[in-house]
Amino acid sequence: MTEDAAASATGPAWLGQVARFALVGGLSFILDAGILWLTLRAGASPYAGRVLSIAVSIVFTWWLNRRLTFTTAAGPSWREFGAYALQSLLGAAINYGVYSVAIAAGAPVLAGLVLGTGIAAVVNFFRYRAILG
Repeated sequence: MTEDAAASATGPAWLGQVARFALVGGLSFILDAGILWLTLRAGASPYAGRVLSIAVSIVFTWWLNRRLTFTTAAGPSWREFGAYALQSLLGAAINYGVYSVAIAAGAPVLAGLVLGTGIAAVVNFFRYRAILG
């Protein structure tokens, strides 16, 4: 069975990528929220804590997305990570911007986290797919 025939029998191949991307994103959200919570408990501002939690999430999602979502055959490299991190900057800026506006407007930290992460996830999927996929 050809790849096209297999894809049409089970649905488009990108649907599987979306499902795996959502799984990686869910795991990353838990890590992101946990790091943000720890930094807040340690006395960091919600803005400084978010910078650290986003940075760790970028590294975490790069590793899992390349292994699970887009299944890259080549081994990991600094070049690939650099390209991924650069592509992540737009998503991180969107994420941080939406989060910051929500916090400044008086929303709870968790609401800002969910809004920022959700909007950035859509942008990131298409950008990461172009790099790894």
